[in-house]
Amino acid sequence: MGSTRLPGKVLKPFCGVPMLQFQLDLLKKYNTGFEIVVATTENSNDQKIIQLCEKLGCKYFVGSETDVFSRYTLVVKKYNFNHVIRVTGDNPLVSYNILKDSVKSHLKNNCDLTSTRELFTDGSIKRYAPKGLSMDIINCRTMLGINSSSLNSFEKEHLIPVFFNGDYSVNIFKPSIQYTDELSIDTIQEFERVQSFAKSLINNGELYTYLGLCE
Repeated sequence: MGSTRLPGKVLKPFCGVPMLQFQLDLLKKYNTGFEIVVATTENSNDQKIIQLCEKLGCKYFVGSETDVFSRYTLVVKKYNFNHVIRVTGDNPLVSYNILKDSVKSHLKNNCDLTSTRELFTDGSIKRYAPKGLSMDIINCRTMLGINSSSLNSFEKEHLIPVFFNGDYSVNIFKPSIQYTDELSIDTIQEFERVQSFAKSLINNGELYTYLGLCE
């Protein structure tokens, strides 16, 4: 909720429902069997996220706003997860293809992190999936072995950079289906563009086909 460029974006009406609900409904539709937990923050503005989760019967966890790494660590401890799939609330169109295939790749390679992004020491990023369709899967045993207090503010906030420091095994996942549309939402212009794109897919009965779920 604390976005500076688009405050409250995860609860903005998106195709008729709050954007977070749209994403959660999509993930439930995928029927992966994976447990879904919304990791929100102690910021009073995020109370509305908690209320939405309670309304939908979705599990949630409240943690630090600035130390995302510790928030995830506490979620892992509470639910005793073996792996965490990171899905951010400003990416409403989660690809089923990328989700299922990256999980398979992660488990096959038995690595600390699987990601569709490659981070370099100069701060640059090479993406193998467009913004909005990125996927990160973290080995929880590895995560629990990292002391959040030893991380810098950037590593705490963005979760995965620490895995690219050379000490961990990273599996770069390159999706077989090449999406070209950038679907991340940070500004009102991006929100309107992505919502318009989603509405077009829905109206044409193509949403699930586009995301790789064949009904």
